[in-house]
Amino acid sequence: MSQSLIAIISGMIGLAIGGICIQSINRYLDTKAECLSGKRDHLQFVYAPLEILTRINNQEFDRYLKNETSNEEREFIEQQIWYPNNIKIRDIIMEDSHLLDEVPEELIKLLTYVNAWLAEYDLVYIRKLKEAPVYARPQGYHYPGDADEFVARQASQLRKEVSL
Repeated sequence: MSQSLIAIISGMIGLAIGGICIQSINRYLDTKAECLSGKRDHLQFVYAPLEILTRINNQEFDRYLKNETSNEEREFIEQQIWYPNNIKIRDIIMEDSHLLDEVPEELIKLLTYVNAWLAEYDLVYIRKLKEAPVYARPQGYHYPGDADEFVARQASQLRKEVSL
């Protein structure tokens, strides 16, 4: 076999191997980009908004329970802070949880509580069938504090992963 034929065959084999390597690298990078994009969506549309809303709700809960907080302030907290925040929490979980691989149990617990709270709000402020404050554990449901911790952990972890 002539030297030029050996060089041509070696070059073609090198090009084929190089093409396969480039295709494998591109596939890997595409998969990594899709994964990163999914994590950004989880953070942007689910966990970051839920983290902000639950933190505000908890902050206002502390204010709500203080002895010096007037009944007018408590009504303001229920009507102007918790009500719109809980509507938004419900909407995020119901409309954007499809972005997650699965809906975590903590979000189900949070949604269950929020739905019960909104039903109680309806009885107190819309239908005016009750006079009790809405916050008082509607229908025996307790606020799932573990959901807040879970949401904060997830948001923090996703921020780290997305910023890498």
